[in-house]
This record gives sequence, structure tokens and C-alpha cells, in this order.
Amino acid sequence: MPKGKILVTGGAGYIGSHTVKNLLKKGYRVLVIDNLSRGFIEPIKILQRKFKNLEFIRADLNNAQQLDGIFTDKEIDSVMHFAALVSVEESMKCPERYHQENYLNSINLVDAMSKHGVQKIIFSSSCVVYGTPKYTPIDENHPTNPQSPYGQTKLDFEKYLSKVNNLKHIIFRYFNVGGSDIDGNLGKSSITNEDLISNIIKVGLGQNNIFTIYGNDYDTSDGTTIRDFLHVEDISRAHILALEHLDNYSGEIFNLGSGSGFTVQGVVNKASEIIGEKINIKFAARRPGDIPISVAIAQKAKDSLKWEPQYSDLDIILKTDWQWRKKHPHGY
Repeated sequence: MPKGKILVTGGAGYIGSHTVKNLLKKGYRVLVIDNLSRGFIEPIKILQRKFKNLEFIRADLNNAQQLDGIFTDKEIDSVMHFAALVSVEESMKCPERYHQENYLNSINLVDAMSKHGVQKIIFSSSCVVYGTPKYTPIDENHPTNPQSPYGQTKLDFEKYLSKVNNLKHIIFRYFNVGGSDIDGNLGKSSITNEDLISNIIKVGLGQNNIFTIYGNDYDTSDGTTIRDFLHVEDISRAHILALEHLDNYSGEIFNLGSGSGFTVQGVVNKASEIIGEKINIKFAARRPGDIPISVAIAQKAKDSLKWEPQYSDLDIILKTDWQWRKKHPHGY
């Protein structure tokens, strides 16, 4: 067990907060920094009521002076870096913002780490770095060709990490993440989320009248895109395993995915069963940056990190999200 704290950037966000919970359950001391632009203070408060080893500082990674102060004052052993903007569509409209938030701010973080002798980081990248697949399922050797500024910022920082001397790092490229805390305490709170499952659930709750499927002319079984879904609990466990195996696998890139793909139409149909009513849909034109099929091979993570998805059945993902959202229809 590391003597120092685990710094979790973006720890008030969706994946970050679930990972913080599981770090605390494993006995780690955790310091979360988050500017709360997309995250929420509520999951931090929920976890602080249950665990004593959690600190929170509202901070922004673009503030180098503030970062320096945090690393000076806190005994930080390792970093898990989740903080980022994550919308493909938004990045097409605001590429400069994504370059600043996802790339330049991440360099600020590494600069602060290097200055203070912190040499371990787990980075949350994305499958979007692959672009349109040349083959599926996608393994880590697949060529990278991001087709959105969001994907480009993730790939750029991956490359940057590989060039920093004396920095131990592991990179995760994960596919679509869904689900909520198995215990029902944490969930995907933002009602502005544009991800597939959140928007389906909004229709189930009556917050939206109809679910839009972008593109029904892809070369798939029903014309809609195919996606690989992974439960957030399985993502968070992978990060903890990476921390524990970092000395042996520094510099490695791991895909995280279930290995199974579902069409968007198929996800809607399954959600309708779980919610208990038909989800009304309409079709619209394809969105820029979307790719037809995105399914992972995650055998490398299974072999090296001894990681196995436990909750990434589509039923469990949809049921836990639906149960949490029914209790929290407007988020935290």
C-alpha cells in the first residue's frame, strides 16, 4: 500500500467518483481535485460521510501555481487522471477549448508531478483515438487515426506521456461506459449528458419525448452504429489494478471493453424491456465524428492486470442506471 495519497483529478465526475469509492474501500488515502465544471460535490460528500481518508480541493489544472501548492502541501504518491472534456460533438465546435482543457492542462499536471518527484500516473484515454476501425474487434495494435479534436487531444497526451523521463504510466483506452454504483449511492448525474444510455433514460422518465438515433444507414444488422459497453465499476477496478501493477507494466496501453457489441437500436430495445415501456425514437442524419463500429479486444488487460469485467452485461448496466436515475431524476 502506498504511504502517500492517491491524487484523483476529475474525482467528482462520473468515472472518477466511482474510482474514488473503490480506492477508499481498498484502504487508500485519496485527494480529489476537481473544478466542478462538469463534476458534482455531492458524491464527494456522500463518500466523506462513509470514509475518513478522503480530501477534496476545488482546483483547476490550468492554474499551475495552485497545482504547485497542492503538490507542496500534500503527500502525493500517485495520480489518476480523469479530468477532461469528453464530447466528440462539442469538440468539433470548440477545438481550441479541448486542446487547452485536455492537453495543455494535462501537461501542467505532469509538470507539477515532475517538479515534486511524483512519478506514477494512470491516464484515462479513449477508444476514439483509433478513429474508424480498419478491423474489429479493435486491439491495442490498431492504427490510431482520431477523427475529432477530442480524440486528438487524448492521443496527443498519450504521446506526451511516453516522452517524459522517469515517469511511470499506464494508459487506458476504454469504450462506452455505462451503469451506476451497484450499491445505488453514486450515478451518472449530469442531466445534460449526451451519451446514449442517459438520453434513453430521459425518455423513460418523461424528461424527453423521443430518443434520436443518428444514422440508420450504416453497414450493420439494423443500420445503426455498434458500440461496446462497459460498466463503470469495471472501469474503476481496472484503474486500481493498474496502480498495483504499475512497476511491471509502465508505458503500456490497455484497451478496456466487454468484447461484445450492441447496435444502438438493440440498446433501445433492451432499455424498453427494463423500463417497462416503449422508447419512442426518430432517426436523424449521421453526426460528424461518429464511427460505425467500435468494439474492443481487452485480452491484454486480462492477461497482464488480471482484470475481468464483472458487471458489464448490458442488462446490469441498464438496470443500475435506471434504478439510480429513478431515485435521482434530476441528478444529485
